[in-house]
Amino acid sequence: MSMEASAKAIFVTNTFAQAHPEEHIKLWKQFENEVPASKRSGAYGVENMAYVRWLKKLDNPIVREFLRESIIHQ
Repeated sequence: MSMEASAKAIFVTNTFAQAHPEEHIKLWKQFENEVPASKRSGAYGVENMAYVRWLKKLDNPIVREFLRESIIHQ
């Protein structure tokens, strides 16, 4: 795991939580229920990296728009 990758995942997680707090809370709870702790724990930032990977696979329209408009085009 690179520090750059974990820093990016932390940034995306925090930015999404700030932009869409209710959606983030709902999705984070779903993430915790669907992704085993063993796949999302360990070194600092691992959970955020797992969350961002999970969000991308989820293909949620709010997340997709957020990533396209707020992250990719920055």
